[in-house]
Amino acid sequence: MFRALKEDPNHIYVMCIPNSTPTAARPLQKARSKMQRAESFARRFTLMNGDHEQHGSKSKSRLYMMFAAAIGTIFITHLLSTMNDGNSINLRFSSNNKNQKDTKIKTNKFSYSKKEKSPYEQIWINSKLPGWAKKKREFRRIEKTIPASERICYVHVGKAGGSSVGCSLGFSLHCNHTQAPLEGLLPQRATRLFHADTYDCHDDSAYFLFVVRDPIERIKSAFLYERPTSEKSLKKRFPELYERRKNLYLDCPSFGVFESFVQDGLTKHGRASDVCKIRAFTAVRGERHFSCHMYFNYQFHLEGIPSDGKILVIRNEHLIEDWNGAEHFIGGEREIIPPEEANTTIVAVNKSKKDGKDKELSEESTKILCRQLCNEIVNYKKILRRALNLNYAQVEQSVEELRETCPDYADVEEGECPVAMPDIREKLINTRGYEDMVMEDGYYINKEKLETTMHTKQAEEKMEAKELMDDDGYALPYSV
Repeated sequence: MFRALKEDPNHIYVMCIPNSTPTAARPLQKARSKMQRAESFARRFTLMNGDHEQHGSKSKSRLYMMFAAAIGTIFITHLLSTMNDGNSINLRFSSNNKNQKDTKIKTNKFSYSKKEKSPYEQIWINSKLPGWAKKKREFRRIEKTIPASERICYVHVGKAGGSSVGCSLGFSLHCNHTQAPLEGLLPQRATRLFHADTYDCHDDSAYFLFVVRDPIERIKSAFLYERPTSEKSLKKRFPELYERRKNLYLDCPSFGVFESFVQDGLTKHGRASDVCKIRAFTAVRGERHFSCHMYFNYQFHLEGIPSDGKILVIRNEHLIEDWNGAEHFIGGEREIIPPEEANTTIVAVNKSKKDGKDKELSEESTKILCRQLCNEIVNYKKILRRALNLNYAQVEQSVEELRETCPDYADVEEGECPVAMPDIREKLINTRGYEDMVMEDGYYINKEKLETTMHTKQAEEKMEAKELMDDDGYALPYSV
């Protein structure tokens, strides 16, 4: 096939010439085409013998210089983008925050699921939004039909009645897979969830819907709900939270009943050891993570949403009234749930099966607890006052109910509590997470969480189990 190889002082090239014998047939069109491409290829790769080496050296030098300049530009740009005017941490709370210089929403190109555009997956790289944080499978498509300007983030504060409301909105957490959401605009527009350390809401959501409850009642319910029945059961059912709950409940023997927990752990004359007292104080105030529902409290969820976010509130004690009020506020029917159907419309779920007497408190212990929850009461009132669907009389009604429980602290405002309001910025970064700021500790904390069974892919339609499981880090027993 190669008949000749010709060389001259300046060029080296290969000529592709077919054999030409008298008896050879004329090449077919396809063969001729291949020959022409080969000849063209040979010409394109012609090498200059003269100044080729010097020219190649200069080209490489220019290439290296351009590459170094590009790297330097990227580094300087990144450095400038992360600098602050002061020493404070600049959290990206909302793209609509006028106080921010950079209002552009940053997206993570390495999101686990680019189609769903989950905020949670944008924050925690290579992680997958757990199924319990989504709406039920048959109701997920509805999000595509809701304009971004109307979407609602559902803020589920633990042990405030959030599971019951969440099921009625169409979410999966603790819900029977056959239970359908209620009619109306709220279940349609509530498309994303913020619960504990799982923030899957868009910062520019139209509203943030909270479910709240008297702080004293909420903490009592949280204590009983997370108290293990035995060490064997705790280790078997909740291995990820074994050490935390063991440190608070099992290593401090008198903390099995809430009355003893308050008297022995939250007073100076209590019988608990100094170590157990410190654990009790920091657990109730949400300063250390022993109990998930105590740790992720009202302050965490309030400061975890954008500072200018619009809030709707459903009070546990006035659930139907506030549901109807929130529905009407966003343009729905005034009484979407008739008062006479109140007891059958929103079904109570995720109730503890433990003895309710174990969370009862004496009047003296209630006063002690109110003192320790002073900042929690302040944040509870902040949420009520920012609720667009509640009027002054309704807010005052809840404060008056609080006065019956905590008369000495119901009217206390921020800065007047025995203990200063905690600074939880680092706590928010490490657990709630922000798309453009993740501390190293937060990355590893989340990495450990992602390696638990909560994020393990499970077989569809086989999620039922004999008993309900906790919602703080485990695969749940219903279909998602």
